[in-house]
Amino acid sequence: MYHLPDLFSMGWGKVRRVFLIAFRKKRVIAKLDRRRGACTRCGACCKILFKCPAYDESDGNPKCLIYDDRPGVCSLFPLDEKDLRDRNIVMPGTKCGFYFEHGSRSEVERRETMPLRWGPSKNRGANNGKSRIVTGTFAILWSFFLKPSENANRSEKL
Repeated sequence: MYHLPDLFSMGWGKVRRVFLIAFRKKRVIAKLDRRRGACTRCGACCKILFKCPAYDESDGNPKCLIYDDRPGVCSLFPLDEKDLRDRNIVMPGTKCGFYFEHGSRSEVERRETMPLRWGPSKNRGANNGKSRIVTGTFAILWSFFLKPSENANRSEKL
């Protein structure tokens, strides 16, 4: 069980990330310019404050059931060192694959990194004519009531 300061830190972190991604994109880009490393798929970010209902590890292989429709707060995590501190509250014994340096990236490093993903794909044609009504943050909220099927997500990726 978490202590009250930890709960407050994790809750404030969620609000902070949503605000920054929605309204301060230039600041987010500057923060992510210092980020290095890669995701180790530990799932700690999916368990901050509460376990995301779209996160599934039932077969021992962590996965997001709404990966193609996940919101920007998921795909851009962690934005900075504060996010790593929140993540470390959830899984203190597991090291995150991301870290931050004080200097920004060189132009070559910027070109070699993956483009930033701010949320669900706007291209609905890739779904073979199936229109997804619930995407992004709403997909996570919707999954509290109706768990996304793993098979539906796989068929959309194919």
